Amino acid sequence: MHTQVKGTKMMRWAVIFGTLLFLTVFLVPITQAAEQAAEKVAVRITYHTIKAETKEVGDVPGHITGVSQHAGLGFFTKGPGSGEIATRTSTSVFDVVKGKGTFTTDIVYTFRDGSTISVKALGATTPVDGGKRGVEEGTYEVTGGTGRFEGIKGKGTWKGERLGPRETGGDGYADVTGTAWK
Repeated sequence: MHTQVKGTKMMRWAVIFGTLLFLTVFLVPITQAAEQAAEKVAVRITYHTIKAETKEVGDVPGHITGVSQHAGLGFFTKGPGSGEIATRTSTSVFDVVKGKGTFTTDIVYTFRDGSTISVKALGATTPVDGGKRGVEEGTYEVTGGTGRFEGIKGKGTWKGERLGPRETGGDGYADVTGTAWK
């Protein structure tokens, strides 16, 4: 009986070892190939807030939620669209207390030939200079594209600054880095 239990344990370990070997030999090279096929991305973006609507939450002083719309430009220096300038439109939903908080932004870059890249960005903002400026940073994910960017995916990080309070508008810029692939 003891040898039968020992044999079952050995069989179980053999299956686990075989599975790990399969994953290492076959799946790791596939994921490495996808990463190697990814292009590095670098973009400098500028934007102007064209509309902002806010609501005082009322639970603590200075707690505001809102939606803002922006227009601007994306200067693509690396990756897909390198050397091109695209128009940028975006909509943000934000939740801040005394200027500090989080936001989600949906962005569309439109290139001269009509091709687009769509992005979802998540970020955090911290007021500086008594709220006259905001330091912002976060992550982004490329969610798709049209035309020559159809099927594009990507991800990365960004850092920037907003001039003027988020609640009343303002202008801003950010430097974006990451990767993109099809």
